[in-house]
Amino acid sequence: MIWLFFAALLWGPSFGFIPILIRNHGMDAYTLAFFRMFYSLLMFLPLLRVHVIARRKRVILIGLGAVQFGGMYVCLNLSYGFMEGYEVAMVTVFTPIYVSLIDSLFVKSRGQLKSWLCVGLAVAGAMVIQYARPESRGFWIGFSIMQVANLCFAFGQVAYRRLLPDMKRFGDMHVFGWMYFGGMIVTALAWTIWGEPVTALRNLSGMSVKGWLILCWLGLVPSGLGFFLFNHGALSVNTHTLSIFNNLKIPLAIIIVMVVFGQWDYVESWSRFFIGAFVMLAALWWNEQPMEGRHRKKLQPANP
Repeated sequence: MIWLFFAALLWGPSFGFIPILIRNHGMDAYTLAFFRMFYSLLMFLPLLRVHVIARRKRVILIGLGAVQFGGMYVCLNLSYGFMEGYEVAMVTVFTPIYVSLIDSLFVKSRGQLKSWLCVGLAVAGAMVIQYARPESRGFWIGFSIMQVANLCFAFGQVAYRRLLPDMKRFGDMHVFGWMYFGGMIVTALAWTIWGEPVTALRNLSGMSVKGWLILCWLGLVPSGLGFFLFNHGALSVNTHTLSIFNNLKIPLAIIIVMVVFGQWDYVESWSRFFIGAFVMLAALWWNEQPMEGRHRKKLQPANP
């Protein structure tokens, strides 16, 4: 459980640093996504043991990394073109709800209806928050993109503990690089197809030391170390606990981007903001309440 806490702590500042690279240093979303995965892979490449697990599980890890990291990062970085950092952090509140919903599909529990109702309640909260900043016309575009990111991240962490419950036995730090390899494949394809690699590389050559430090930090710390710690911790906890720790980054991130990165002025109506936040947190609280009877089976650790 301690690994989940440290991962959530490492993710908090990312919501403030990403806009700096995109808006102040001219880095596009695809370039940022690729380099974060590239640095993460470099970090775990020396630890990679090719023959520790079977080829089938290596393919599964590459596929999960492509979804959880690659797909999520492309969508996450794109959303910053439409929302402020605190808004991106706020709408990640849907991730734990998706964790419960996807996990209920894995075990065929009766929790699907409740999870969908929680999603609907959280959407209502997001609508109220949007009206706290009426000039943000691109909010719903960014919101929709972020839901794809949330689904990718939720699916990856649930599938990791459901499909690979014996990963600890292999020493997951020696195979986790396969996931970053999958993430890098997706981000590289997105960068090649939709980005402008030549222009991006030219901009990188003239980027300031501050920009490079932020890029390295994002790739090595919240991505490389943070994702490993989170998935590693997910192997030893139940779905309920996993959802809670998905939530922990939300208040941390909002506080950091507003206080440290000075985004207080972007909120025009604090009453609407807090009402919307309360509705979203209420959906979160309801989603985390365990169901009786057969649903309790869902709350057992994937790897006791």
